[in-house]
Amino acid sequence: MKKLFFLLLIPSIIYAEPLSVDLVCEGEVILFCEDGSPCLKEPATEKIKISGSTLIHNLHGNHFLNVDKNSVSLKELDTDGSTGFSFFIDRKTGQIEIISRWQKPYEYTGVCMLEPLPDQLSID
Repeated sequence: MKKLFFLLLIPSIIYAEPLSVDLVCEGEVILFCEDGSPCLKEPATEKIKISGSTLIHNLHGNHFLNVDKNSVSLKELDTDGSTGFSFFIDRKTGQIEIISRWQKPYEYTGVCMLEPLPDQLSID
């Protein structure tokens, strides 16, 4: 009986879909000038998709993330050892921080929540 139960679990393990979430984050972005000084600070909304352990982002592309029970993170270093790109979400509080020092440098901080389902899909 135990062997039969184990065999029934194998197909569900093999065909399991990775968890995918769409997040809407409300926060603030700081854009930096060419000299590295802050130029502009304004409210901003980020839409982020995480599928399995992959970040799918319109601006930054796809990246593999480090996922544990407390956080989702990524850190890429520049050739001089400084932070080139950093992504962090606290899974308990929803706090997010994105730091990009490449191309158009900016920092984003805010709070994320799951994107609500469209009205036609929600159950009343």
